[in-house]
Amino acid sequence: MIARNEHRILWLPGEERMWDEDAGSRSSAGVRISPDNALMVSTVFACIRVLAEAVATPALHVLERMTDGGKRRATELPLYRKLHLQPNGWQTSFEWRCQLMLHAGLYNVAYCEIVPGQSGSVEQLIPLHPSRMKVERLENGKLRYKYREEKGQETVYNQEQILAIRGLTEDGINGLSPVETCKDAIALARAYELHGARYFAAGARPGFVLSTEGNLNAEARETLANQWDRKHAGVGNSHRTAVLTGGLKPYGLPQNTNTDSQWLEGRRFQIEEICRLWRVPGWKIQAAGSTPPGSLETSSQEFLTDTIMPWLRRFESAFTRDLIVEDDRYEVSFDTRFMLRADSASRSTYYRQMWDLGVFNTNDIRTEEGMNP
Repeated sequence: MIARNEHRILWLPGEERMWDEDAGSRSSAGVRISPDNALMVSTVFACIRVLAEAVATPALHVLERMTDGGKRRATELPLYRKLHLQPNGWQTSFEWRCQLMLHAGLYNVAYCEIVPGQSGSVEQLIPLHPSRMKVERLENGKLRYKYREEKGQETVYNQEQILAIRGLTEDGINGLSPVETCKDAIALARAYELHGARYFAAGARPGFVLSTEGNLNAEARETLANQWDRKHAGVGNSHRTAVLTGGLKPYGLPQNTNTDSQWLEGRRFQIEEICRLWRVPGWKIQAAGSTPPGSLETSSQEFLTDTIMPWLRRFESAFTRDLIVEDDRYEVSFDTRFMLRADSASRSTYYRQMWDLGVFNTNDIRTEEGMNP
């Protein structure tokens, strides 16, 4: 069963492979973009990493609803250990949730195979790559999942065998990938990166025309051009002395500089564009010139409320729906209290008010602070 976890490689060696005909659909900027190679754009990588680590950081619990209206952690359940500590044989809960959020961030959907075992209906939760999954709705309303394995064979799962976490979707089944939907914004950022890399790789100098009054055949022209590029192109060959014979004369081509084309300004704007796709504020990815709009506490709470909390709710509801079978006493919940903690002075004021109202006692306050009774 674990052999089904041979995922597609997300990073392929070589620029040529990452941007060839098979790597994605061509954008208006002339660069091919797909959810896999979009991670080569640093802003995309930074946004996805922020989301993945934010979803993986809070503790994940299975809670039981008590008859008095309260809730308790159901630590005796095997599922609790799977979600809280180790969902499969090689990943921690943190690593597993990071991978699921990576898939969800790029494809807007994440899948896991639910492997039953001796300890219960959930022995392991094995991630499946979204690019290999096809989903069908059957006549009875159930879903059928068809997964293409690494060697090409197809594995069919019924709805009870798959954990599915979906983001924004048009049909309620397939996620609406932000990379594919808004590929032009990401492609333009990549085009800026490629332009800068090639410009500085050429020594930050425009191309040359070599002119002569003599006649050169096609083979001689090609040989001369290759020799010139080999000796004088690239950063390592900058400022080398050129010796020209046979009446050759170099002429620099008039080209716009990066300043003329507002290259740096364009790069900064594309960072903002990409951040908007995942609703990640620029200050979270250390974007130049971007600062929290208010205090760090207020900005962090706004990031949690507007960006992270919707994803946490998607994860919680999917876990509860797909992993807890026919028992509405239990639910899966993230503990986000530490993410909402204020500074020490504000917490002291809050605890004093709760103490005065009789809501908290000493041990309640110590528990909120992560201390023993």
